[in-house]
Amino acid sequence: MHIADVNKGMLGANGIVGGGGPLACGSGLTAKVLGTDQVTACFYGDGAAEQGTMHEAMNLASIWKLPVLFVCENNLYAESTPYTYHGASKSFAERATAYDMPGVLVDGTDVFAVYEVAGEAVARARRGEGPSLIENRAFRYYGHFQGDGMAYRTEDEVAGYRARDPIESFKRQVLARGLVSQAELAEIDTQAARVIEEAIRFSDESPYPALEECLTDVYVSYP
Repeated sequence: MHIADVNKGMLGANGIVGGGGPLACGSGLTAKVLGTDQVTACFYGDGAAEQGTMHEAMNLASIWKLPVLFVCENNLYAESTPYTYHGASKSFAERATAYDMPGVLVDGTDVFAVYEVAGEAVARARRGEGPSLIENRAFRYYGHFQGDGMAYRTEDEVAGYRARDPIESFKRQVLARGLVSQAELAEIDTQAARVIEEAIRFSDESPYPALEECLTDVYVSYP
């Protein structure tokens, strides 16, 4: 969940819901000051959309015309609260109007639709026209946390969204368009299974860390 890879431009997540907005503005300002063509993508959920920090960040990004994409991954539930209950507007994309930026609602389970919308927003940012808000409407199959009983939604609801599985939908689209073959897709599945099996084997065969390493990177020693 909280991963980072600065070498690839992934600055990392943080434990504060809605805390990524101001950081994205800082990243976008860096690109603008340095004159690079970099664009910052700030991902947050429908629950984080209600945090004041996100509204402040979108307002600031618009004022300064920062190259930032605010990407709301609306999976319909903020932990267990439906977005239709905690949000007054019909969609989070509508909120973009208040900050004078484009707001687009897209099917977050359609790879090609998301790619096209994101591409347009990135191009706009690189032209110096400022930020955009993209709401990816999607769904999560499992609970918000391990052991979540998911009493807040029905089995029929989950089954309905599983029937629209984005991976299976992607397969159907690329096959219909002749972009890849069934054999190529099967090979991808085989390679993915191989990577997982290798990771499990490496974990099982690796020794436990030494006891003295328990506090490594937990505390900082001062002179």
